[in-house]
Amino acid sequence: MPIRHLWILFFVLFLSCGGPLTTFGHASAERDYTSGWNEFQRLLKEPGQAQNRNAWLAARNMFNSAFQKAPEGSEAPKALFYLGRVHEEMGLRFGQASDFSQAADYYGRVALRFANHTWADDALLRKAKIHLEHLNDSAQAYIDLLSIVHNHSKGDMAPQAQAMLRELDSAFLAKVNTSGAGPGSAVAATVPPASSSPRTTEPAVQASLSGPVASPPRPAGPDSDDARLTQVRYWSSDEYTRVVLDVDSEVAYSHRLLNPDPDLGTPHRLMIDLQGTVLGPEAPAQLHVADGILRQVRTGQNQPHVSRVVLDIQRLEDFRVFTLEGPFRIVVDVSGAKSKTLAGARPSSPAGQPQPQISSRPGDVAGSLIEQLGLTVSTIMIDPGHGGKDPGAVAHGIKEKDINLRMSRILGKMLEEKGFRVLYTRTTDVFVPLEERTAMANAQKADLFLSIHANAHPNPNMKGFEIYSLNLARNQDAVRVAARENAVSSKKISDLQLILTDLMLNSKITESRELATKIHGNTITGMRRTHPSLADRGVREAPFYVLMGAKMPAVLIEMGYLTNRDEARLLNTDAYLRTLATNLLQGVLAYRDHIERHAKL
Repeated sequence: MPIRHLWILFFVLFLSCGGPLTTFGHASAERDYTSGWNEFQRLLKEPGQAQNRNAWLAARNMFNSAFQKAPEGSEAPKALFYLGRVHEEMGLRFGQASDFSQAADYYGRVALRFANHTWADDALLRKAKIHLEHLNDSAQAYIDLLSIVHNHSKGDMAPQAQAMLRELDSAFLAKVNTSGAGPGSAVAATVPPASSSPRTTEPAVQASLSGPVASPPRPAGPDSDDARLTQVRYWSSDEYTRVVLDVDSEVAYSHRLLNPDPDLGTPHRLMIDLQGTVLGPEAPAQLHVADGILRQVRTGQNQPHVSRVVLDIQRLEDFRVFTLEGPFRIVVDVSGAKSKTLAGARPSSPAGQPQPQISSRPGDVAGSLIEQLGLTVSTIMIDPGHGGKDPGAVAHGIKEKDINLRMSRILGKMLEEKGFRVLYTRTTDVFVPLEERTAMANAQKADLFLSIHANAHPNPNMKGFEIYSLNLARNQDAVRVAARENAVSSKKISDLQLILTDLMLNSKITESRELATKIHGNTITGMRRTHPSLADRGVREAPFYVLMGAKMPAVLIEMGYLTNRDEARLLNTDAYLRTLATNLLQGVLAYRDHIERHAKL
């Protein structure tokens, strides 16, 4: 028998005896990575060859093969990193923005999937530089740099990130001082200098807090019983701005809108008077926003026991004012009028307040979604419920916040593999206030908002999957779940329901219900194939703070009950979470296909 045949026979016998296939896969991945690295270095050293795009693509394919063969192996994070490096080099040589975007995406995957790898901070720094130098997105660069400072403070990239943050802050202050940081300023939504005291919020939240304009301390006021306005924060995009007024105790307030005055040159002004309130020493006298919608926020002691906050609004389509509890704060959402009227856009009343938007036919949401989603669903914000100091439900030694984060990562990865752009309200165990979560989705122009939770009940036999959209609660079970997720008493739920009519349009409620229905139906159908005993608790509606103010279809998913021993055991396994995520994914795909089917009519 020829020697070649003997080797083949030996190889077959080795595999039939249970040889470690994964070892061969990892070895093959390592060879591909090494080949890619050698080719990458060769191209850097040979300028002539470096002008051949196909040569770079060949190196890219080697790194991609290494990652695909062992996506959890030791070479995987390095392969992803060099996929980013290849696209970055192609962007520099061939001038295509798509290469820079692809590079930033690969660097982001390194930081997200391999957060503990020593190259994660390197990837984030390169991602920040790409956004800053090539994609004209200094706001995203700021977020990436903050992520290095807060999540990789001991890494070797932290000092450079700190220096870049200081440069961005200086640039922002210079722009404010010289030109007021006019409309569309790329750094209008930054934070105080990175050397300030650390916060507990996620970097993505940090990057959208109030700008670095502060006032000198002021006296507390004439009455020690007065509440204090302690802070003013904001998040913004080019179509939406959210302002939050932090007050250290619950207060009554009133607001009124003043129309522009051409003679005085004043814009729309929204005045909010806080009764029994004085300005705290940290409340800014004037906060420059200049995001194209909101020009600035001003605070003053209107009367001895009344603080006034004035929003100078440059472009106004709509606004909402409401309160949240735990702690008490007043939230103002401002939508900016578009510069050009879109076909099919809803009409406005003379006072600038929009008319309710109604679907074109009963039960048909295509009319409103075509405008809102731009004919497709591409960006999804995943919200892992609770986090940090808020553990959520705790039972059988399991904390809800941990399960929510694990599930969000699994689902997010599956969505990315289907071509969606996936964002997260948190990627680590940090506390993010409820109102900041939808604000992040609005500012990032997400098309869908999915809040991931696990349930709890006094009855340990209660179990099952359910999904919620925002509306009035229709039964006591929905009231109970909303009260638990909102972290307020059930008494407050009745107050919350009273303001929903001012917060939501009929079309938004319909769209969210449609999304909930699609996800629920596909999830139950798919799960019953592998877990036939899964209880179906249906599609429900309740007033959740975390869904309030979302500018896109938004749902809250209750995966199961941690207080039920069997479901807690399942939810604590990645295998079950992957199965559940696979079926949730099918629901999202079904909803997207439904929308795009209407859009193509």
